[in-house]
Amino acid sequence: MKKLILYIMFFMFLAVTIYAQDDNTSQKGDIGELNTIYSNLEYNTIAFDDLKNKWFINDPGFIRELFNKFAVKNAFRINGQPADVQVVMEKANAVFDGEVIVDLRRRYYDEEFEYFAFISIDESDKVKPTPLFDPIEDGFFLKEIIGPRLYDKMQEQSYFFSDVTKEVYESKYGYYFDINLNMLNPELMFWSTTSGVRNKYLLSLFGQWGFDKVFLPGWFAPEYVGGLSLTYYDALGGDPSKYTYKLSVGTGVNVSKPFISDLPTLPLYKSGSSAYFKISGDMLKHITEELENFYFEIEGFITYSDYKYKEYGIFSANRDFVAVKNYFNVGIEYREITNMFDFGQLYAGMGISSHDLHKLRIDQATKSVVDLETIDDFDKFKHFVNFNVGIVNDGGLIQHDIKVLGGYNVIDGWGYYGAAVKAMVSSTFGFEVKVMNNFGIGTKTYDARWRGDYIVFSPILKINY
Repeated sequence: MKKLILYIMFFMFLAVTIYAQDDNTSQKGDIGELNTIYSNLEYNTIAFDDLKNKWFINDPGFIRELFNKFAVKNAFRINGQPADVQVVMEKANAVFDGEVIVDLRRRYYDEEFEYFAFISIDESDKVKPTPLFDPIEDGFFLKEIIGPRLYDKMQEQSYFFSDVTKEVYESKYGYYFDINLNMLNPELMFWSTTSGVRNKYLLSLFGQWGFDKVFLPGWFAPEYVGGLSLTYYDALGGDPSKYTYKLSVGTGVNVSKPFISDLPTLPLYKSGSSAYFKISGDMLKHITEELENFYFEIEGFITYSDYKYKEYGIFSANRDFVAVKNYFNVGIEYREITNMFDFGQLYAGMGISSHDLHKLRIDQATKSVVDLETIDDFDKFKHFVNFNVGIVNDGGLIQHDIKVLGGYNVIDGWGYYGAAVKAMVSSTFGFEVKVMNNFGIGTKTYDARWRGDYIVFSPILKINY
């Protein structure tokens, strides 16, 4: 009997030892098998990945809450292993600087999430952004990490976010349509389409009152520019200002001044049919990636057909006036130079611009328009250098763009300087203010008769539909 008991104990010990060894060698296989079983429990919707609801969380405060939950639960993983404390601290500093957003994707058939990842904001314009840590691909595990309150808040989308969901009909990633009611630069986006996975074409009507680069504001100018604007994104991301290129074409229409000026009475008239064009974008990045944040701009205004005598109206006596027929500007702007203590991103720009100045007379004796100067047309151009430095913040509850700007007329030796402030609440309503001053304009020059210091204010209402 004792021998039987010893045999039984020996075989039990041998079986346990063999099982333990087998368990150690097959642990990874078992985990992989469990993952396979769990994945098969969920209905596979891989064919609908491009149609699932996707968006980026851009709200800095909410991102900090989510990041902190992961830190408290020690849930950061890199290649399946717990993230090093030093790495987590580096990424936390990026969160402090507003350089981190959250990439989210819902399951196709319900409101639960199937993808969650912290990504750099620079990755948002890529088709497959590289996450800072291993993504969370299970909604229930995500809820366990961040808690039901934050999980429900993400589902309700009660924060600042950018929708990048692909629509079924046009296969497009959405920016919704915008109506930007700003008296100085209004814009109405009315059509969009795409020719690829995440690219986007936006077509808008636009208006422009004056030419700030040569200190020619709208209330001194005799015409208002309007036309069509096409904006193209090669990869739609979370920042609408990061377009690939923007092309605007239009024309100037004759308008009267909105108020009585106390400047001298020599008028500034529109002198013919005109065409306007402007193209800007980050095309320089195709030369080298180091120029990715440099935005190049070319702008022009051309009078291609002069008005005849009858088109100016009827005057009882001769009428002298000045006219700006042509205007050009070439500039470059460096964006996202550095983060200014969470106040916004620093940017700076400079450029060279010119406009001509014609001194004309409506002559009653000859029934014609006479040029009072005999100099060559090229010599009528006034050349300027201009600059601007500002801080812009597009996220959070309050968005702002604050900049100082100035320029100098290298021909006549006078210049201007000032500031512009634009502020919005939830990217919906706000205001824009410009304050400009001039220096060195002599009282005997033609410029002094219709150029002066000014301050202008415009409310802004942005409607998203």
